[in-house]
Amino acid sequence: MNIAITGGLGTGKSTVSKILSAHLGAELIDTDNLCRLQMLPGKEGFRRFLKTFGGKYIQDDGAIDRLELRKAVFVDCEVKNSLEDILHPLVRSEVAARCEKSGVEGRRVVVEVPLLFEVNWQQDFEHTVVVYVPEKVCIQRVMARDGIDKDTIFKILSAQMPIDRKRSLADFVINNSSTFASTVQQIGWLAGKLALPEKLQEFVNNKLKSLTVKI
Repeated sequence: MNIAITGGLGTGKSTVSKILSAHLGAELIDTDNLCRLQMLPGKEGFRRFLKTFGGKYIQDDGAIDRLELRKAVFVDCEVKNSLEDILHPLVRSEVAARCEKSGVEGRRVVVEVPLLFEVNWQQDFEHTVVVYVPEKVCIQRVMARDGIDKDTIFKILSAQMPIDRKRSLADFVINNSSTFASTVQQIGWLAGKLALPEKLQEFVNNKLKSLTVKI
């Protein structure tokens, strides 16, 4: 079973992903982290980056200047699209391979994918979960957490699908706008819901074993 977790900026995707994966005993994959790893010198993503951008955004030590690149992504759609064209196929391929391996081994996988619906990636997963928080609350949380000004937050949000639209597309929704206890309770319910078929199968198998007559 593979499950995609998505949401908007500051909705709490990472927290929900960690708790749900712990409940399910699942492997946790963070696609943002996979993107960061692909941008390290020697990686395929880095090689493709140099081919596309040349020495632009490269520091004296040979690494990518992430701060300057991030600023460019916010204001230049061409830079954003080029970067996504480099990273998304590589990350998608890696996630698919890891999900397939885990499936063969009978393990579940929880994958955090911030732009799941924006890049039309949802069909790769058996279940999709949106972590929901109203936009106004998101802005307040991100300002308090990261010290980012409102204008920058609005620029980031404008590049993402509205959270209400994501909520309408998902199989399940975790409302993270209330207390932490409420969120944990919802995640527990979801974990039970997702694990139920396997538990039922285990129950049936045990019942069949108990009915076996020894000759």
